[in-house]
Amino acid sequence: MLRKIRPQSGARRTIFDYGLMVVVAVALAIVVQAFIVKPYLIPSSSMADTLVPGQRVLVDRVVYRFRLVRRGDIIVFRCAPLANTVLIKRVVGLPGDLLALQGGRLFVDGAPAADTFVDKIHGVSEPTDPADLYAGAALDTPWSLARPYRVPAGHYFVMGDNRSDSNDSRYWGTVPRSAIIGQAFFTYWPLGRIGGL
Repeated sequence: MLRKIRPQSGARRTIFDYGLMVVVAVALAIVVQAFIVKPYLIPSSSMADTLVPGQRVLVDRVVYRFRLVRRGDIIVFRCAPLANTVLIKRVVGLPGDLLALQGGRLFVDGAPAADTFVDKIHGVSEPTDPADLYAGAALDTPWSLARPYRVPAGHYFVMGDNRSDSNDSRYWGTVPRSAIIGQAFFTYWPLGRIGGL
């Protein structure tokens, strides 16, 4: 079919070839962003120091078709309680996990959770506190972590790495699997922070 519409020689053929390459490149970029990998801009400091405002990440949109969500994954998802705003947080609780706070530290099924990624203050991990009334969450909500909380089936408990400045599951509840867009796996801007996540 291309043979019929493609000019046989000269400048018209060169223009046609370049035009076709541009159309194919744009079509591939649209398909890749829609179904495979999509870039996102970090809008807030809730994931500091791992991710900071203005940083850009790539999100794998197909990874969870081949494996389960893991504790520690940084995910992008639609948050229904916040009018389907797209957020980025770290998974700290899997379906069935019992989460509790003791002495400013998160415990999962009675064991201290890994906190190497939690924002540090003078070299010490920032404390993880339950949601509070000042931040707009009622302490009587089961997911505030004022009391131990079991993550429901098919849902994930997420928090920002900047625990004292993160609007997360402690305030509006868990993330259903269907709301997860994908896993952030690479940061490409600014160049000084380029690398895997």
